[in-house]
Amino acid sequence: MKKFQLIKSGIIATSAIGALTAPLSAFAIPYQGATVYKAMDGSNQVVVFSATPGSRISVNLGSSPRPVARLAGSCGEVRISPPASGDFTGLQVDGTAIDASTLLTQTLPSCVSGAFSETRNTNFKTPTGQVVVVNKTPGSAVSVSLPSAVTRSVTVGACGFGVLRASSGQTLPTSFLVNTTSYTIASLPNSVNVPYCRTINGTPYGYVPTSWLP
Repeated sequence: MKKFQLIKSGIIATSAIGALTAPLSAFAIPYQGATVYKAMDGSNQVVVFSATPGSRISVNLGSSPRPVARLAGSCGEVRISPPASGDFTGLQVDGTAIDASTLLTQTLPSCVSGAFSETRNTNFKTPTGQVVVVNKTPGSAVSVSLPSAVTRSVTVGACGFGVLRASSGQTLPTSFLVNTTSYTIASLPNSVNVPYCRTINGTPYGYVPTSWLP
C-alpha cells in the first residue's frame, strides 16, 4: 500500500493510510515548490497543477488532425472553407497532403450535367479563400483532415490540485501551453505519485505520498 501524509495544523500523527500531517482545504499542493509537475497514475503519465481550489486552468495541447467526411459535388469537387486560423497547413484529402500555398487562384465554375463550364483539371483556390479539390467521384464520401487546436480545461479540486490526463487510447503531447508559458513534460519535476483528496465531514483533506517529505 502506498503511504500518504496529510498536513493538519502542523501536527504529525500516524494513521491507517500513512502519516497524518494538515487539512489543505484552502491551500494548493505543490511538489518541491513546483506548481506544475508530472506523475504516474497507474501506467499513465499525467500532469498535476497546483492552484486555488475551484479555479480552472486552460491547457493548449497544440494541434491535432480531425478527419471529417464530406460528399463530393456533382462535378466531383470538394470545397474546403478556410479554418478560423486561416491556415491550411497539414491539410489532407483522402490521405493525400495538399499544399494550399502552391494552388492557383481561380473562380469556381458552374457545374452543368456533371462537368464544369470551364475546365478545372487540378486543385485550386477561389478568390474567397476556399480550397477546391477536383477529380473525385460525384456524390462519394471524401475524408478531409485539417489540424485544429486542442484545448483542455482542468478543474482544480477542493484540495488545491487538478490533474491533466490523456484522452482514452492516447498519450499526452510532449509539450503544452498555459497562457503564454510553455512546458515540456520531460523537463517537469517528477513527483512519481499523484496527491490524494478526501472529504471528511464536509472538510477536504489533501494527502501527499510520504516520499515527498524529508
